[in-house]
Amino acid sequence: MQPWAYPVDLSKIRARWQQFVAHRRLDPDMDPLVAASWERCFPRLNPLAPPALPCLDEQTLERVRIALFDLIATARPLMEDLYQFTEGSGLAIALFDGAACVLDILGDSEIVRAAEAVGLRPGVYWSEGYVGTNAFAIALLERTPAQVVGAEHFVSLYHSWVTTAAPIYGLDGQPLGAIGIMAPAERAQPDTLGMVMAAARAIENQLQAEANLRENHQLLAELQAILEAIDQVVLVLNAQGHVIRLNRTASRVLGLDPSGIVGRPLTDHIRLPPIFQEALSDPGVHREAEGTLIVDGAPLEGWLGLHAVTEGRRHLGFVLTFRRSEQVHQMVARLVGAQALMTLADIPGRSRAIQQVRQQARAAARTSLPVLLLGEPGTGKGVLARAIHNASIRASGPFLAVSCRAIPRELLAVELLGVEGGTFRNGPTEGRPGKFELAHGGTLYLDEIEALPLEVQAAILRILETGEVMRLGGLRPIRVDVRLIASSAADLERLVAEGHFRADLYHLLASTAIRIPALRERPEDIPLIVEAVFRRLRRASGRTYRITETALQRLKAYPWPGNVRELENVLERAAALSEDGWIDLQHLPERVVRGLMVEPPLDSIRPVEELEREAILRAAVQYRGRIREMASALGLSRTTLWRRLKRYGIQPSMFRDKRNHRNGR
Repeated sequence: MQPWAYPVDLSKIRARWQQFVAHRRLDPDMDPLVAASWERCFPRLNPLAPPALPCLDEQTLERVRIALFDLIATARPLMEDLYQFTEGSGLAIALFDGAACVLDILGDSEIVRAAEAVGLRPGVYWSEGYVGTNAFAIALLERTPAQVVGAEHFVSLYHSWVTTAAPIYGLDGQPLGAIGIMAPAERAQPDTLGMVMAAARAIENQLQAEANLRENHQLLAELQAILEAIDQVVLVLNAQGHVIRLNRTASRVLGLDPSGIVGRPLTDHIRLPPIFQEALSDPGVHREAEGTLIVDGAPLEGWLGLHAVTEGRRHLGFVLTFRRSEQVHQMVARLVGAQALMTLADIPGRSRAIQQVRQQARAAARTSLPVLLLGEPGTGKGVLARAIHNASIRASGPFLAVSCRAIPRELLAVELLGVEGGTFRNGPTEGRPGKFELAHGGTLYLDEIEALPLEVQAAILRILETGEVMRLGGLRPIRVDVRLIASSAADLERLVAEGHFRADLYHLLASTAIRIPALRERPEDIPLIVEAVFRRLRRASGRTYRITETALQRLKAYPWPGNVRELENVLERAAALSEDGWIDLQHLPERVVRGLMVEPPLDSIRPVEELEREAILRAAVQYRGRIREMASALGLSRTTLWRRLKRYGIQPSMFRDKRNHRNGR
């Protein structure tokens, strides 16, 4: 019933209902909300039969009430105020959840008993599919205040009633529930609609105020947690220079009791350097410099920062930070030392192939174009990516490395692109930046890029083309300045042909592609790699390591399916086994020695079985345990080769790399 339709003619409304039930014809002057509801109810409900009302058991209802505690606790006082205002008027006031389940009911005892008799009691669902047309269901379904009078209710059981309701919206803008009034039809008044609307708005305002209060408390707790998590001195001053907050680090480093400094002028205990003392009078200050704090007469050397806190044009105070000099020096040494190990000059090797790699890397470092590093596992693609970053103008920016295969496919988009708060149900309410945002101003290195799903590849292509990233669930693009370096040991061209890798992304990356040769293709570099490993071990242990010529020749002859990584692991193991620092054959793994057997003199005679076993071993190493290729190279059938393998106790799986082993080849 629309407010302008008063005074109510109950007989006319009933005549319209009878016409619709008998002939399914709607009066054009009807309330459009009621008309639409009748159309929905007609094929589903018998208007003459009492409805079958579903009702929650006590335990389930209690769980629902607990889940909606904030709504009930906020609405109940307002329902009581409304009842006090209307007491004796024959009204029943009810609160519903978002599914039209009755949560609470209040009113004159006589009218409440009558309403309960027709189903208005806690735990009963008053949705349109069960009860038919009613204001409570319409308010939630149509998201608008509604009033249904007499025979406007589709089911005849409710023709003697008037229902009025308004939706209650949650903080997310979705209907959280509804508040409604039920009364005899002859007491229908348009003012009732205004009452439930005002009550709904009051509940919403109270919920918003409580949410704001919780948010403020949370912000204060987060602020304190942030202060405590910072490993440097933090003092918060008000506009008058009084200390209002400090973290535990400040209390520990400065030797001050919080109870003796909070609320007092900073100058009672601490004297700042002159430039910082003068800056306290400047509300727009932002200053950082080395200096000396005088704390109760004792000097402390370190790095100070003074930052003004403002709100618009209003000056609120300052944040003073301080880090001891030795702590700053340790951080700088750690950062500089880590970068010094990752330069192009430190990549060992003098072969033509590795020199070409260094030349290409230097050229790539002079640009900001994406780079694609190709090579077998263990060839040092990650080391080269870091070296390119350190040789570029982005060396002072962040370098983030991501192993695409180590992250579940369903999480890759979140990890790389980030996510806005509230995007996922039951997920965190705060947003989370992705790796592209975190690498802003620096380099992002994606290892095994072939593992990326096609939809993530499309997102990366867009970022490279536009310089903008869109978080999952985000509405606005975020500008990023990131240099991408990708690497792969797979045949990307084949993956493109098979439709598993985007051709446009591949061509963009391949425009600056660097292929790192396998170690077996440049055995002349092995002595230099050995020396580089020995230098690193000497720095770590203080011991000097050397290798015999015989052992070195075996290392140079071995095909190294695991490339530089395998060689480094072999040398570290040998160094651990060596007692005097000399590495000889007995310190090398059996596979290395066995696969590098020196060719015997021409005049020596060896048993046929020994020669056959050696040939099979060489084939297993060269073809990495792949039976078909081994059999072809040896001139044997696969059945015969399997018999020989069983005879000599050789397991092909020992020679397979992980990728081929997974593929079952």
